[in-house]
Amino acid sequence: MHRLNVTVEYRDGDERDVEIAVSELVLFQWAARDMEMLRRQIDEYSKIGIKPRSMPEVYLLQPYLVTTSNYIRRISDFHAGSVHYVILIKNEDEVYITVGSDHSDKEAERCNILAGKHMYPKVVARRAWPLEEVSKHFDELVMRSWILEGSAKTLYQEGKLKLLLRPEKIIDQVEEIVSELRNVVVFAGTLPTVGGEIKVSEYFEVELFDPVLNRKIGHYYWID
Repeated sequence: MHRLNVTVEYRDGDERDVEIAVSELVLFQWAARDMEMLRRQIDEYSKIGIKPRSMPEVYLLQPYLVTTSNYIRRISDFHAGSVHYVILIKNEDEVYITVGSDHSDKEAERCNILAGKHMYPKVVARRAWPLEEVSKHFDELVMRSWILEGSAKTLYQEGKLKLLLRPEKIIDQVEEIVSELRNVVVFAGTLPTVGGEIKVSEYFEVELFDPVLNRKIGHYYWID
C-alpha cells in the first residue's frame, strides 16, 4: 500500500500529522466553471496536439505515482508540470485540501493521455488544510506555479479557484468511480499558463494561497 504523509494545519494554529494509505488516485482534466479560462487552456494544449474528448475528463491513475519528493527523474524531453488543487480524502469525515503538480510527458499525451500521465509522478505538498475551513471562501483561494527560464524564476500559472469546479462537485463525481471514499487523492483542476504556452523547465514550484485566513501552502521540486 502506497502511503502519503501530510501535516494538517488548522486555523487556530494547531497541527496534526495524517497518513493516507492511497487506494485511489484520480485526476481531473478540463474541470472548469469559467468557459473563457477553459477556452484558453484548450487553445494552449491544441498547439501541442492535445485536444479534449470530454469535459471534464477523469482518469484513474496508479496510486504509487503520488509523492511529496523535491526531486523527480527526467525521462523525456517534452515534459511539464501543471498546478492542481488537490483533495485528500482520508474518509468521508476527514477531507483536506492542498496543492500539487500533475507532471507529465506531453509528447506521450499526444498519442495516449493516460500513458503520458503515468510517465511522471504526481507531486503533492507536505501540508494541507481541513476542507471545511476554506469551503465558505473556496472561490477566493489563489493557485500559482513558477518555472525557471534561464536562471530567473517566472510566474507560469495563476488564478482563483472560482475558475474551477468546486470540491463538492468533484467529490460527487469521484464517488461514482471509486469503490469507497476512503484514502483517495484527487488532482481536482488546473489553470492555463500565463503566457499561453506549455514550457519545459528543470524546476517547478506550486502554491495555494488563502487571502481570507492569510496563509499559504507551497512546494517545489527539481526534474533531474
